[in-house]
Amino acid sequence: MKQIAEAIKQRDAVQLSLIAQSHPEKKTDSIPPQAIEIFNDIFKQLRAIFPAMMATIKDQEQLNELRRQWVKAIAENHIYCSAQIEAGMRRARQHEKPFLPSPGEFVSWCKEGESQLYGLPKPEELYDTVMNFRARRFQYPCPEKYPWSSHAEYWLVTAVSSKMTALALTVSATMKVCESEIKRLGEKIRNGFIPPEPVPQVEKKVIVTSPDVALSYLANMRAMIKASH
Repeated sequence: MKQIAEAIKQRDAVQLSLIAQSHPEKKTDSIPPQAIEIFNDIFKQLRAIFPAMMATIKDQEQLNELRRQWVKAIAENHIYCSAQIEAGMRRARQHEKPFLPSPGEFVSWCKEGESQLYGLPKPEELYDTVMNFRARRFQYPCPEKYPWSSHAEYWLVTAVSSKMTALALTVSATMKVCESEIKRLGEKIRNGFIPPEPVPQVEKKVIVTSPDVALSYLANMRAMIKASH
């Protein structure tokens, strides 16, 4: 404890990093060892990027809690891919404030950066593209003829637009759908998926019939049900 107190007092980032790593998180079924290893590597880089992070750590209990929350965030959001981590670190190096970001903020940097590496848009960019498509779609015979910038854009925009129509989504709800669709496609691309070319959707035709014919069908169905009892 004396060593810890002295490291905190002196704002010794190197020593504190070594101490954090020397107190391993209890390995349970909910905390994969890989998440702990990744945290240790991230912590080394973050202490160099955010020198003021030491000012927020007063004692061993705070250090343990910081470590616990970061490890959980990494595990719960499956931040295991090197592309994700590098994307998060890239955003961290661009961050103007000298203080450590929250685990949730860093996770969002990792996911957002990874999507951009795959050429996917940000949620707000996708939302704008969806609204532009919905305003101009009637100028084209079908969605497949729309001037898409990529195959991925076609699948993202049509998926979000379909849900907007089917569920009558609000702006905030649509933004959440944009985020989930980008995340879903990003995970598939990470696993080797390549977005295919736009494919015409099968049109759902509705056959309109007269009330008399409909009543006739209904009567026949009732008779069949009655006869089966």
